[in-house]
Amino acid sequence: MGAALSGLKTTQRGLDVVSANIANSQTIGYTRKSLTVEPIVSGSYTTGVQVSDVRRELDLYLQKQLRIETGGAAYASQRASSLNSLQRIFGTPGGALSLDTAVNDFSSALDALATSPEDQSAQAKVIAQAQALAQSLNSASRDVQSLRSDADGKIGDGVATANEALKQIETLTDQIRAADARGESTSDLEDLRDAQIDTLSALMDVRVDDVGNGGVRIKTGAGLTLFDESGRATLSFNRAGSISPDMTREGGELSGITITRPSGQSVDLLAAGQLRSGSLKALAELRDETLPQAQAQLDEIAANLAQALGTNVIKGDAITGGVDLTTENASPGDRLSVTYSSGGVTRSVTIVNVTDSSQLPLDDGLTSDPNDTVIGIDFNSPTAAADLDAALQARGVAIDVAASSKGFSFTSGDPALTITDGASRITATELTGDGLALPVFTDAGAPYSGSLDGGSQRTGFAGRITVNPDLVVDPAKLTAYAADTGASDAARPEFLRDALKADRSFALDSGLGGASRPFTGSISEFTQGIISQQASASASASRISEGQSLVVSTLTDKFSEASGVDVDQEMGNLIQLQTAYGANARVVTAVKEMMDLLLRI
Repeated sequence: MGAALSGLKTTQRGLDVVSANIANSQTIGYTRKSLTVEPIVSGSYTTGVQVSDVRRELDLYLQKQLRIETGGAAYASQRASSLNSLQRIFGTPGGALSLDTAVNDFSSALDALATSPEDQSAQAKVIAQAQALAQSLNSASRDVQSLRSDADGKIGDGVATANEALKQIETLTDQIRAADARGESTSDLEDLRDAQIDTLSALMDVRVDDVGNGGVRIKTGAGLTLFDESGRATLSFNRAGSISPDMTREGGELSGITITRPSGQSVDLLAAGQLRSGSLKALAELRDETLPQAQAQLDEIAANLAQALGTNVIKGDAITGGVDLTTENASPGDRLSVTYSSGGVTRSVTIVNVTDSSQLPLDDGLTSDPNDTVIGIDFNSPTAAADLDAALQARGVAIDVAASSKGFSFTSGDPALTITDGASRITATELTGDGLALPVFTDAGAPYSGSLDGGSQRTGFAGRITVNPDLVVDPAKLTAYAADTGASDAARPEFLRDALKADRSFALDSGLGGASRPFTGSISEFTQGIISQQASASASASRISEGQSLVVSTLTDKFSEASGVDVDQEMGNLIQLQTAYGANARVVTAVKEMMDLLLRI
């Protein structure tokens, strides 16, 4: 009788498990449960059966792989979505609203003006196309910064989600340990904890270890502990709200993700490189790397537009053993360049007018020429010539510098070094009387010279570029470069046309070209290049995301096969349990009948 009753009780428990499995067959995160039974032994005899545990049918290897790939998929998906939005900002090559179309329309307007410089409608068309181009750059810059702000906000949301997941993991672990101490099943609680760990794995790469007694240890892929027996870590992040191009994490304007352990130890996950996958890593990369480079590309277009049209290139005067370069009317950011031959290699020196000493020394990477030495100096300093001479000697360039009536003279007494050329690049600030160059585009109304004083003027320039308001009022200045310029004089229109189409070397931080071969071409070609690059990056990210999603889908199906509920299998188990229940019940009935018979004797 005891054996039969224990069988009924065990079978009833099995029916409970089967009914729970069937009810949760579509519940995400639920794993199939099964009974572990063992005999009840009294002395040397088996007297019944009992449930020793309710076990989760869990493939730990698949679960581990699924979490790893989930982090990768979240990273790839977030990146693909953001790059697709970025690609729409730049447009498609040749598209009606793309940046290269705006540049080409402006170029076509200059072509028409060069043909008919006296034509007022042609002048008006140049102004209109210049304004359309400036507005396109303004809009693109705003949209890029909007994407950065959106990424920053999503990082904040992700940090809040991670903190809540860690809090739930801590609570559930306490409940699991308490239930385990009471001898109760913990499988359902473990399912709930695994669901929170899965949420965490989509945000960042995690590694989970079982430490026994119902506990787990959770670390980042790089080994930083998020949760263990000592408690949970807390993540903190400060949302920036609106973001401007000059705001960076390195500069302190944007927040990192700080993790604080129960001991009080804090680490910046972004600065320490602790994140290797997950949506948080993708968002941080977008905010701090990908989108700033996109902004730099826009700023490079804007800067080259302003400088190509608004810079007078004044060839140096040849003197004995060198060249004399003018610095008259130089603005901060204007440059002198000296080309020389040494050891059979052609090299150059670029001297930048910098009045803010806090920006010195300058890095050679300021220009795209790998054979260029860059030096910053205040052209108007009383000791400028001596300071420049000392700076060149310190850099190992055997060129002597002296003050001249116009600016600086550069000579060489070293027979192994020959100065071959030199030029001054001076920003035009006036519409007339300042050479053929014309400040068509300005920095919110002020001249653009690429100044480095107080930080790079180029940073965020695409968002501030405007057509010179004085030129909008008087479009005739597109032709009249001097007081006595004739209405049909094509000198300035031809200069503007040729300057826009001329080949230029573009900054390395634009992402086109490389240190050994910087991108060289017209502004239109550069614009087409970055549009094609953005389109290619978006397409590549989408392919990677699709591939990663397929991997996760495949692993999810395999995990479901191994650990999910198969209703057909559960129905088969139900029939077996019904049969076993009936058999045990028949034993009880037989015993009762035997007892009744015995009592009637």
